[in-house]
Amino acid sequence: MAGGVQIDTDGVGDFGTGMQKQATNGFADIAGRGADLHRQGVGFGSRMTPSDIVTQAKVRYAEALAHAEANLRAYQTAAGILAEVAEQIAQQFSTVDLNSKQAQQQVEYLMATATAAANRALTLDPDGGPA
Repeated sequence: MAGGVQIDTDGVGDFGTGMQKQATNGFADIAGRGADLHRQGVGFGSRMTPSDIVTQAKVRYAEALAHAEANLRAYQTAAGILAEVAEQIAQQFSTVDLNSKQAQQQVEYLMATATAAANRALTLDPDGGPA
């Protein structure tokens, strides 16, 4: 098929299902464990006489934790977006003639839209967290 997109709809569907499981369970589990580990806040330096250096380090550490957790949530969102479009492509194109120009354009549109949405979910603000 010259110039066309070939889609293994079963493979794309399996990919989408697996990615959706990771987005729903995997990232959520990791984010939950991270939140549990850091729920008590920044513990180091608590038995020391407060100093500017320790205080600044604690603030930076807390900010880093917040950014890491925000990034996990953003990755979870992006994974969900990509999983959804993979499942959508598999469903919509399992019975169509992928040689048709309209089918090719629809696949390209779905992929471009999902990629743009996933990129927006992963875009970081100047402070290092999701925008």
